Amino acid sequence: MTPERAIVGPVFDIAYSVLGSTPEYAQFRSSAMPRTQFAAFLDSIAPALIAAGLPAEDVHFAKRYPISEAAFVDDCLNRLRERGMLPSRDYDRDGYDRLAAQIRTTHDHGPFRTYIYPEEARLLYAFADIVRPRSVAFVGSFYGYWAHAALASIVAHGGRAVLIDPDPRAQEVARRNLDRAGLLDRVNIAITTGEEYLAHPTGSFDFVVLDAEGPRTHPDPEQRGKAIYGRLLRHLLPHMPPSAYLICHNILFEDIASCSYFDRIIARNLEELGPFRDLVAREFREFIECPSTEGVGIGRRAG
Repeated sequence: MTPERAIVGPVFDIAYSVLGSTPEYAQFRSSAMPRTQFAAFLDSIAPALIAAGLPAEDVHFAKRYPISEAAFVDDCLNRLRERGMLPSRDYDRDGYDRLAAQIRTTHDHGPFRTYIYPEEARLLYAFADIVRPRSVAFVGSFYGYWAHAALASIVAHGGRAVLIDPDPRAQEVARRNLDRAGLLDRVNIAITTGEEYLAHPTGSFDFVVLDAEGPRTHPDPEQRGKAIYGRLLRHLLPHMPPSAYLICHNILFEDIASCSYFDRIIARNLEELGPFRDLVAREFREFIECPSTEGVGIGRRAG
């Protein structure tokens, strides 16, 4: 019996391999189908999506897909600009479109799968392109897929970055991709945990991207799942000057899909991220939840 082929790369691509040819998805994308009706359609074709390799729970996450990734990002940037968190809302849209096309065709995913969605990649690029940070830390960088979306702009504007992740296989995939893209000269690859890396003198970071996750069976409650964010942020704060930016994945507290599945997800996030949110409330002047497929939080440190 031939073993089942492992599916790698963006989970969104798995869903799109089924959705992309359906008139219902086209209607949703054209705003002709309400989100509630689109959610019902997803439930009806769940067997086809799962057969294509989509994890069953991600059928529900598909109910959060934006109608337009570009419009979603524009809306987030407008909100951030109105709150005084951004100097502008203009980014190099054509540059991102070229980069995204290049990543789609050339990015090596190794044996890995990513839960970074198209609007989340565009949002990180746009934010970095507007802010133009000088020193960036990607904590829990995995194999560098989300980082790649921003690094092209960061490096082009003279910034430097470090990718921090303890998985040597993932970091080797990141290294290959960044080397191929000509970005490795200004990016350090640190095969270690965020806590271990930050325990040593590292300088300061004006831009931090946080996407770490601990095993939910970990004996230390502070390191279970996304609870690790609170622990990591405590270690990051001494390295984040006033007005430094924090961008986090899996900040999902708002159910934009009116789907009962997210009751459990939100309850778990509130529990795991409670200490992180308390710390953010004390140390950051603003922190905004951008309701992407998996949720992105963006904050700016007080000072």
